[in-house]
Amino acid sequence: MGHEELPSVDMDFVKHAEEEYHSIYQTGTSEEVDAARFRLVWALVHSASRSHQSRGLELCRTKLKEQQKDKEYRYFAAVAAYKLGHYIEARRELSSLLKEHAGFRQAEFLRGLVEDAIVREGLVGVGIASAVAGVALAVFLGASRR
Repeated sequence: MGHEELPSVDMDFVKHAEEEYHSIYQTGTSEEVDAARFRLVWALVHSASRSHQSRGLELCRTKLKEQQKDKEYRYFAAVAAYKLGHYIEARRELSSLLKEHAGFRQAEFLRGLVEDAIVREGLVGVGIASAVAGVALAVFLGASRR
């Protein structure tokens, strides 16, 4: 995967998407509202803010209750889960999504990021466990010398 990452947006981008959605929600057609919601969710899940990511995930889940098989919202849910550190949830969603949509390149890329994160988290866990074991061994050896 190298140094590639997901797109990221700033607060102004999210604010603009929110304003657009609220404006269109009041006066737009259902198609326009759906398109504005799509752009808002995209902005939220690609934000650096955890609260935005959580809100984006909630909006995805709401949409998926209506349309369980919506490919894009399932992908957005996986993006949000990944960015929130819910790697197993993201992997589960991506595995299911890729079974139904083989060749979905964005999902394949994200799956690689998720797998890398799972390995990285596992190695950190192993490192912490090793450090704890090392300290325990040092304490034990120190106590046994007395």
